[in-house]
Amino acid sequence: MLGVLTACSDYEDALNYQSYGRDSLYVELTFDFERAGAVTRAVPNGGEEGDGWEYARENENKLHNFTVFVIGSGADINSAANTPFFGSRYFSDEEVARVDSFRENLNLKDYDPAIYKDVLTYSFSIPIIASRDEINPLVFRFIVVANAGDLTATYHTVGALREGIPEKTWTEPTEENALPTRFVMCNENDEYYASGTGEEDDPVRLHVTVERLAARIDFLPTGSEVTSDGLRYSIGTATDPLAYLYVDRLAIMNGCQKPSFFVKRVADDINGTNLVYLGDETPAPRGIATNFVIDPYSTQKTEANRTNTEFLTNLYGDSRIGNVATMLSSDASLMPTITNTNSTVILGYVNENTFAKESTFSEYATGVIFQCRYAPVAHYYTAYDADSDVLTSGTYTLGSTFYMAEPNTSAIDETQRFYFENQVDAEAYAEKHFCKVVTYTNGVCYYVTYLRHSNNVEVIHDTMEFGIVRNNIYRMTLKPTTGPGTPTIETREPEELKARIYVRKWYSVEHPIIYI
Repeated sequence: MLGVLTACSDYEDALNYQSYGRDSLYVELTFDFERAGAVTRAVPNGGEEGDGWEYARENENKLHNFTVFVIGSGADINSAANTPFFGSRYFSDEEVARVDSFRENLNLKDYDPAIYKDVLTYSFSIPIIASRDEINPLVFRFIVVANAGDLTATYHTVGALREGIPEKTWTEPTEENALPTRFVMCNENDEYYASGTGEEDDPVRLHVTVERLAARIDFLPTGSEVTSDGLRYSIGTATDPLAYLYVDRLAIMNGCQKPSFFVKRVADDINGTNLVYLGDETPAPRGIATNFVIDPYSTQKTEANRTNTEFLTNLYGDSRIGNVATMLSSDASLMPTITNTNSTVILGYVNENTFAKESTFSEYATGVIFQCRYAPVAHYYTAYDADSDVLTSGTYTLGSTFYMAEPNTSAIDETQRFYFENQVDAEAYAEKHFCKVVTYTNGVCYYVTYLRHSNNVEVIHDTMEFGIVRNNIYRMTLKPTTGPGTPTIETREPEELKARIYVRKWYSVEHPIIYI
């Protein structure tokens, strides 16, 4: 199948089908889904390397179809917008399915389902404009877009593809409990190595790496235990707990529903200064980002649009932060079934979501809210005598309403909190000991965290501090140390919170390897 290009530009005659000679560019395209080894660091960093690499789940790697675009004469993806493609070729689902391939189980013990290596090889040719004598195969560049359908009739120039946005970044599953499929992918960078002459018996060997346009949010329940009452964390120590925290529900807030550009954009600022296509995030020491990744809506996320319900709904759909209560009441928010607390759970997939550091607001930042039940173990009292200042210890029943008395100071740990069975005793104790009283109906409390792409630690709202970038896994762990969360849903601003979040690149599937 040959994608014939036509274009309304100065290049129309050159691109007309009749102007092609018999010369063709011979291509052998190999998709190899293997990567040896993986590393992990314990500090959350974004950027090109993230905090190590992650093997993809089978559906995340699966190749369904792809389109190959050829840029010639040394012109890469940063060329003038009207630079034409020398040719393009689409491989349909049927053609992909017919390819010679083999599978090999990588036998990774920590992954369920098993992770496989897939190797698929294609041989084809693409007609070119120039005569064979004018070809320098070392200057050809290839842009590959996978799992987005046939794009050959849609994009004829470099600029058009750069402005291109897929209809969706992944396909939602039709079966209950299944994972999404058909993850759209595009070039990760514009770096190549090449050899060969481009003849049929000596194809040019060109290597292109692609990455997913989606990002993934994970939950790692390390430090918890599975009980008959649900996933439980100990506050204090496991042998001498001060309290228990049970995680019942969780929901992704501001998960962007609108796909980003096919081609990644990186710039000095959110307005596109010194814009580079397929550029790298350039981190300073400790992985702190120094430039911006820009999505199609980044500059529209302003102070003025924070209250624009239509704009927010367009971006985030029902996951917008103002809809948290409804999300948590849905069956979809129930805690996933966990049998191994050392294995990650996929919470969902989201699109790129970036904004100016001055616009880091709760209405834009992507985060996760947890609905939990808190169960005091120590310092729980069924009665209090204010005259004698004597407390009567008791045993808390999970799910009962309790009243917390804590000092009116900023630095508080769990040893300073006291929990009461009834409000009268709690208020009497608080009056004598200069405390405030907080009611926890049925023991329910909430924790909210925003996902950090670049953990700048001391500098809040720095470049890309909060944000979502393609092909990254944002993995979070919970480490409860002090007290219950808020008794009602309070989506605080991002600067008020710190979170233990690990940002990881997915295993950046090194395909295709293109031999010309």
